[in-house]
Amino acid sequence: MQRTSALFCFLGFVGVAAFVGCAEGTDPAGLGLSELATLPVEAGQGDENSVVLPPSTKQTEEEDAATTEEDAGGGGTDSGGGGTTDAGAPDAAPDSGGGGGGTCAAANTCAGASDLGSISGDTGADVKTAQGSGSQWFTVRVTENDSSLFGLSLLAKAELTSPPGTNFDLFVYVGGSATSQNCSSVTTSSTSTGADSTVAEFGESSGGISNGSSDEKLVTVEVRWVSGTCLPTAKWSLTVRGNTP
Repeated sequence: MQRTSALFCFLGFVGVAAFVGCAEGTDPAGLGLSELATLPVEAGQGDENSVVLPPSTKQTEEEDAATTEEDAGGGGTDSGGGGTTDAGAPDAAPDSGGGGGGTCAAANTCAGASDLGSISGDTGADVKTAQGSGSQWFTVRVTENDSSLFGLSLLAKAELTSPPGTNFDLFVYVGGSATSQNCSSVTTSSTSTGADSTVAEFGESSGGISNGSSDEKLVTVEVRWVSGTCLPTAKWSLTVRGNTP
């Protein structure tokens, strides 16, 4: 009986020691406590004492990079949008007439018109000519040279030929005297889309008795751009003829 009691006592002592060892953290599977804490909980089993570690720094950086790529590829505005230059400024407006280095604007004013000289309005066949590629003003003095008893009207015929692809019109202003210029009241004009031709007639009535005074006038001729491109190499031609109906 004493041996049996001693055996039970010994076994009880061993059991208590084993229990105490487990309570103090003995790891029967050979794993450390920190490693057990990181093991995932099986699906469907909650464990309020389990520890979930935050993702690693490397994982976070990879996810941020993927998000940045998505943002950069979606919803952005096309930098080459129509109607603007690369700098975002509107495209430059086209030239207002006279592309390719030319200009359709008048080279001078009525007051600063180019002088073509003089032509006789009732004798001979005087001719004055000019060329240009834009609007322009000219003056020509139309003289009275016939001294017969019967008077003759003074005639000044202006003719204009426009270059291909461009249309110019012709306007004639007869002044009040040989030195007085008219820049506002059109005496005669031609607005044809092809060749332009018009005649200014003034002074005595042909066939009547001479009035005994000079009917000489300063005539202003305007070449006016209407449409088309005014290239320096594409020129209109102006001819002013005296004593020509």
